[in-house]
Amino acid sequence: MKGEDIYEEGIVIRSSEGTATVMVMDGESCHECGAKMFCSAADGKENTVTVRDPLGAHAGDTVRFVIRGEIMFKAAALLYGIPLVLILGGILTGMYLFDPGLMPRELWAFLLGLSAAGLYYLAFFFSGSGARSGNMMPSIVHVRGVEELDAGETGLPHDERMGSAHP
Repeated sequence: MKGEDIYEEGIVIRSSEGTATVMVMDGESCHECGAKMFCSAADGKENTVTVRDPLGAHAGDTVRFVIRGEIMFKAAALLYGIPLVLILGGILTGMYLFDPGLMPRELWAFLLGLSAAGLYYLAFFFSGSGARSGNMMPSIVHVRGVEELDAGETGLPHDERMGSAHP
């Protein structure tokens, strides 16, 4: 997943303490984007994403940020993979553990699997292990300030203008 990085552009709305809130410029590819989980996109509203800001961007700056493929894979594993394993493990354990006296064995197994996944999600979100913890946030890789925008376009292709960090 190393080469599966997604680069996006946006305008910084707020910046504080090493993070920035960026309004993402809505593109045609937003509807099929695999990184929608990082955006707070809703129909009719602006798309915003909170990113790590190692470059010190200010409100009004146009920035380019990257969502690393490793981060998307890790997020998918944490949000979908582990709960799936817990549900399946709970169902298999419940099928052999519970006596079908009070309720059918399948119902006990289903409730055990669902409870295991529910407890995992509670622990995950209350522990601060999510995207807001910083280790899974997208990161700004280039800042184009307001003064650069006033100077006009350079005539360079888009990737060269933005100082593309990808090969």
